[in-house]
Amino acid sequence: MLKNISSFLLALVADVWYLISNGTTKKPEPIVRTPQPKKEAVVPNLSPEVLTERLKDRAFQLEMIDWVNNVLRPLEDNATYLAVAKDRSSKVRDFTTKDLKTIFAILEPFIRRGTPGHELGHHIFDALGGGAIISNDPWLATAYPNELDAAFLEAAAHDGATGIQHRYVDYKWELNHGEIFAWTLYHLLKGLVSEPVLLIACYAGAAHPHIMTKQEDGTSKSRWNDELFYNGEIPVRVAVWVTRWTDRFENGADACHLIRHAVASVDGARVNGLDLHGVDWYNFADALKFVFTPTLGVNVVIKDGKEVKIPSMLQHLRGYANSANARPCSPYNQHDDKSPNMRTLMDWKVAHSTELIDTILNTTGTPDFEIFVRLMQMKSGFPNSQMTTDTIEMVRDLWNHFSPEDQAHWTHGFEMATDHYFEWLDVLQNQIASATHPIVVAFRPLVPGLIAQVTA
Repeated sequence: MLKNISSFLLALVADVWYLISNGTTKKPEPIVRTPQPKKEAVVPNLSPEVLTERLKDRAFQLEMIDWVNNVLRPLEDNATYLAVAKDRSSKVRDFTTKDLKTIFAILEPFIRRGTPGHELGHHIFDALGGGAIISNDPWLATAYPNELDAAFLEAAAHDGATGIQHRYVDYKWELNHGEIFAWTLYHLLKGLVSEPVLLIACYAGAAHPHIMTKQEDGTSKSRWNDELFYNGEIPVRVAVWVTRWTDRFENGADACHLIRHAVASVDGARVNGLDLHGVDWYNFADALKFVFTPTLGVNVVIKDGKEVKIPSMLQHLRGYANSANARPCSPYNQHDDKSPNMRTLMDWKVAHSTELIDTILNTTGTPDFEIFVRLMQMKSGFPNSQMTTDTIEMVRDLWNHFSPEDQAHWTHGFEMATDHYFEWLDVLQNQIASATHPIVVAFRPLVPGLIAQVTA
């Protein structure tokens, strides 16, 4: 790490926690040294503004790729990953609330630059979701402490690169948003978080996107090893799955997803009408035509002379809800049942999404669009920002293109979405209140303030 960066980070904390003894008399296991970087990219400043510009430089991209390949890719080997997961010195102590406040303060400049659907509010819900999953889960309690500390940190931070490079240009070059922020997180927190925890957190962030996508030149991106395996009775690589689970809560087809889908669709259309997965999926600009269509179904449009299937928003939400209970299991839900907390929380999401979708399909009235405006403002976590204001106005313009008959179906849907929004926050807060895992106990005092940011 460059000297000026290390000095800056070390000045932010009053102590270095891994030097403080936990007082145990148990003989520690032999320490297995974790992989170290072969070289570090030379960067004069870790501000999001500087990194945004540096990422336009191919030489800098190559340095970042080299770091990912040399530092994180070795952890794809199960034995190497296990060694890092077990590498916990007897002098490491648990995170404190002060530690987490310091870390969040370092990450906040990046998170506040996130684009609609990946903005501050999304990160707050991700942090709450990660805390709720880990809180007192009996299966996760058997995992290595390094993994659970890393899982919580990355649950909150995995989308931090959306403030550096837009989420919907992942296909432009070799690294996706998870990999970009893995590099960033490592260089922000090195010396502040113990090396094994930081490496696992970065790995989980890099691996959290499920789908192998293609670059602009047509070449495929490399997938990450996400295999969950066991060392005796101890589950290993759980950090990857906890990170993914928190992401799925935000795609859970209930009120939170309803809001995110609307603003992200508008935002995606704004970025040159980008197509997230090529002609086999759908184009954001075309998808806008069906955001407030109050029906289930898939619509066919012609793009570049080919038929492209575009689901209505309700169909999109129904698909996510169905995937949570898919049997046989899909790549997304294959480990849900191992974690009682994950299963319970996702069941809540599915039940409420089904209720919301059925209400929109089967009821009508006189809609008050300002209810949905209020939801979008709260969910952003940053309601007075120019980006939030501009995005909401675009959604309002979109709403006005739909017929009164279509709009009528959303009357009780908007009201129910508001109820579900607050209920979900209560569910998360109550689950975190029962936490027994140390990092979630440390997080608990921060929860009321975070919830206030997405309900103001």
